[in-house]
Amino acid sequence: MVNFDVIRYMVLETGAEPTVTVHTEKKIKRKKQEVSVAIVTEPEDKTYRNSYFKRRRLTDNSSVPFGYK
Repeated sequence: MVNFDVIRYMVLETGAEPTVTVHTEKKIKRKKQEVSVAIVTEPEDKTYRNSYFKRRRLTDNSSVPFGYK
């Protein structure tokens, strides 16, 4: 389960990249077939992790935009 405590741990954890995997037993998905689209129910594992695509993380856990001096 992803909640505030888990997100806080992921942000403050130093060292290896922390991840959280959430398993959903019945996820409704669309599957493309040759002519039409089928709706199916399948199990799914989703992985959550920090991502800083547009920001740079500093040593004091603050972040600044790329190119910031």
